[in-house]
Amino acid sequence: MVELRHLRYFIAVAEELNFSHAADRLHMAQPPLSAAIRQLERDLGVDLFIRTTREVRLTDAGYAFLEGARRTLADADRAAEEAKRAAAGEVGHLRIAYSWSMRFETLPALGRAFQASHPDVQLLAQEMWNARMPSAFANGSIDLALSLCPEIAPELELAPIRKERLAALLPEAHPLAGEQAIPLSSLAGQDFVLFPREIAPRLHDAFVAIYRRAGFEPLFRNESFHTGWDLGVLAEIPAVAIAPQTVAAGLPDGIVAVSLSEPTDSLETCLVWRSDDRSPAVASFAAAARSAFGVVPDPST
Repeated sequence: MVELRHLRYFIAVAEELNFSHAADRLHMAQPPLSAAIRQLERDLGVDLFIRTTREVRLTDAGYAFLEGARRTLADADRAAEEAKRAAAGEVGHLRIAYSWSMRFETLPALGRAFQASHPDVQLLAQEMWNARMPSAFANGSIDLALSLCPEIAPELELAPIRKERLAALLPEAHPLAGEQAIPLSSLAGQDFVLFPREIAPRLHDAFVAIYRRAGFEPLFRNESFHTGWDLGVLAEIPAVAIAPQTVAAGLPDGIVAVSLSEPTDSLETCLVWRSDDRSPAVASFAAAARSAFGVVPDPST
């Protein structure tokens, strides 16, 4: 069986056409080099060199073998380099699930930061409701998640990466739409839109708790906030909502964002991964998040 080291020996002799010079180039003694070339010729069943007391020349078989040997070594070197880069998290792909509000600022910021340092790692992002993320981790369809108030599971690690300040989203015709900031309590008694609890239980409960801390029980309409937003009909629903302030970067027509004055609440955006995941690419993405938004524990530790 032809070994890669024999190919390297053969190429050195073929390029130097001198066993002594080739041995010096390979940092080895000449006798073992000559023995290795003879073994290679026996394995192949052909003579690769014509040897005389005055010169060393390639045979026709040697010329033919040289081109293939170079290709084989180049392929092996590339494969070794790709393996090293993959082990360092520099190549490959990451499948990332993200909560709806991540699309406006958090995901683009992290994506740009990560791609700047790891241009050969492909990011495959899909929007996903929080309640679906634990099962997606379990079946291996995602590697990471960016989530606002993610669901908790024993096999998942959660690392907060930023605090999300909240804003009131009001129809343009709302009496408070022109204010710079309003207390959330000023919206008591009005209809609100949210989303069904089953698609993001912790986030739903966090929003309800914020309303209650403001001193009132929210009255929810049947319409879904996110459906109304994505269909462009949110402004037609006679209701108000609160959401992370970052969504103001992509408000639909007819909706304005008004900051909430003191006392203000915030929600945590978290990076989520499997506790047993030691992928270098996951660790690299965590490092990018640490750089972009603050300290994040390294998943590789």
